[in-house]
Amino acid sequence: MIDGALLFQDLAPAVEFGWSGRVFVFVLLVGVPFLALLQPDDRELVLPPRSSLYVSAIAGILILAMITVLVLILEDTSLAAIGLHGTSLPGFLGWTVAVTVATLAGNFVISRAAHGLGLRESRLTYHLMPRSVRDRRLFMGVSASAGFGEELTYHGFLLVGLNGWLGNGWLAAVIANLAFGVLHGYQGPAGIVRAFAMGYVLCLPVIVGAGLWPSITAHFLVNALLGLGLWKLMVSSEEMAALASEEESELDTD
Repeated sequence: MIDGALLFQDLAPAVEFGWSGRVFVFVLLVGVPFLALLQPDDRELVLPPRSSLYVSAIAGILILAMITVLVLILEDTSLAAIGLHGTSLPGFLGWTVAVTVATLAGNFVISRAAHGLGLRESRLTYHLMPRSVRDRRLFMGVSASAGFGEELTYHGFLLVGLNGWLGNGWLAAVIANLAFGVLHGYQGPAGIVRAFAMGYVLCLPVIVGAGLWPSITAHFLVNALLGLGLWKLMVSSEEMAALASEEESELDTD
């Protein structure tokens, strides 16, 4: 179970990186989100097959994770120092369940609120959602790589590096997840807000000292459950009808 006395304590790890770590913190905080913002409007693009997008996503995330590990080696910093350490089984299970449920609920609320405000999701957001059994298998690979790679890099390395500078894990998590949100700009304005909120919730186990494993597992579970069909609960009936119409048009064109 989660110890209520630890819920609001700041036990986030902190590392004062050298030059290579500081450069990588800057790249994660500014460079990568900036490149994400340069992506063209997907309304003007012919979207590639889902399988190609899944494979490229897995490759990109794994490369980012490998660069993170390389920088840690250059900095002579262990994985445990950025939160990748063990925790008690009750703590792991409690945080995993709590973060998974909270993140899914937040996804639902933000997605529906965005629809109410007239903010439509990007075409790419829906296009990435699996439709076939083969899609779902590949999407599990995306979910696993994102769960490990994104958490290791943004909620491990970046959070810990910022905390080493700021001395406040809660504030470091805000800044880290502003970058994490912008990184998901391909999903549109609602996606940025959703990724920021999801990212902050995923940071909670790290901030209170439970480490990255609950965050990694919850991130995987959230993505996997959405890919297995829960994403349809986030979509209004009007948007579902529009999606069905677009898919029929694509099939006719093929």
